[in-house]
Parts: sequence; C-alpha cells; structure tokens
Amino acid sequence: MPKIESIMETMREQKIPEETMSKFVLPKTKKAKPIEILEFINQMDEFLSEEQRLSVMEEQGCWKSDIIVAKFREFGNKHANKTIKEKIELLDELGTKFKVPCHLNPDGTVAIYWQNGTKGNYSCPCSTANKLKSSKIPLTYCGCCGGHVRYNYQYALGAKLRLKEIVSSMINSDGENPCKFIFEIVEDK
Repeated sequence: MPKIESIMETMREQKIPEETMSKFVLPKTKKAKPIEILEFINQMDEFLSEEQRLSVMEEQGCWKSDIIVAKFREFGNKHANKTIKEKIELLDELGTKFKVPCHLNPDGTVAIYWQNGTKGNYSCPCSTANKLKSSKIPLTYCGCCGGHVRYNYQYALGAKLRLKEIVSSMINSDGENPCKFIFEIVEDK
C-alpha cells in the first residue's frame, strides 16, 4: 500500500514545484485510511502530469525485499551476457511466484503483466485496493505495483526501466484484464 508521506517525499525528490504540492489536501491523521489514499491519488491525477504521476508511483512499489530480489539478481547474473530478448525467453527458469509474463515489444519497450487468476477472473494483489471494493480506482494507483515489478525486473533483465504506461489493471476492469505495464529501457546496467 502506498503511503502518502512517501509519495510526498518522492515528489520533493523529483522537484515537483512546492506551488503544486501545496494544492494537495492531506488526511488529518498520520495513518491514512484506504479511502484517503484513493482521494490523494485522485488529486495526483488532477495536479500532476502523467509522466510525473508514473515517475512518483514507480518509486512506491512494495515487496522490495532482498529475499524476493535475490532470485531476480541471481537470474540476471547468470544471464548477464545475453540480450534482453534472450533473457525474457528464459524467464521460466526464474522459479519464483513473483515471476510474471513479459515480452519485448517491437518499439523496444517491455510489457510486463501482473496477473492472479485466469482471464475474466483476475484478482488484484493489492490488499488496500481490495479493501476499497471499487472499480473506480485510477490507474495511477496501480503504479505502486508497477514499481514492485520494475524493481525486480531491472535485476533480471540487467537494464534500468522506467514506467511509461499502465495499460490495464485487474481492479479497475472487475477482474477482466490483468495488470499490464509498459516500461521503457532507459539503459543497460
């Protein structure tokens, strides 16, 4: 679950103008309720550009632990001499429940899918989003999961990634579509 304090700190780090940041209405309590987080994300959609929103949210990803990333790092080290396309083709050997389908697009971007369940019956992995029980969650919110995916896949692919687009999510499609993130390859590590 993204934390408003962390989002605000990332905005400062990314030099979002103070004039813009002062427009945000913050919750009165330190621990924001899920609905307050959703209200804050809606304000992001109003006050920030898409590029700013994605850049801020990709830094919020949860589950960035050494235990999870170890398998991705090990995979990346094992295949360091291979191209990104070759690494993607070998991802089945990753052997972790956090591995998700991905492919290299013709334009050089990487599409990564986060999916729990099967077509038409996908379930959102985010406990906060599930507490809201709403399909009116903006795609900006899902940038947090995009941050989790980005963090791990940068190690596996040996390339710095930047979240370019959130195409779909399980929560705002009522389980019809998986989460689909498009990442630009910024540089090979």
